[in-house]
Amino acid sequence: RFEELCKSYEKKYPAYIKGLLKKKEHYFVYKKYPEGVRRYIYTTNVVENINSRIELIRVNTGGYFQSIKTAEVAIYITVSRIQKMRWQKPLPLIKSALYELRQMFVKRFYKETQFS
Repeated sequence: RFEELCKSYEKKYPAYIKGLLKKKEHYFVYKKYPEGVRRYIYTTNVVENINSRIELIRVNTGGYFQSIKTAEVAIYITVSRIQKMRWQKPLPLIKSALYELRQMFVKRFYKETQFS
């Protein structure tokens, strides 16, 4: 379906469609993961959540961070709070797929760390 959609716009946007088709594998890499996990990994909501919380801290402290150190502390506190609350307990679907996910990453990273 992706290729069909691209073909329908190929005449109007040839360079853009060529780039899309060239990187097709990257857009669908999430399909390699267990079906129950896919809907949670295709989005950047976690990153957006962290950024919005840090932005809220910045606005509430006068519109800027006084130093890099205060920005680092704000980031650390934000991530720590999220880990303690939201990420403490994985979603049931992800928890049920943890073994399969771990096996995927062990295979992937074990190959990458092997020396020739």
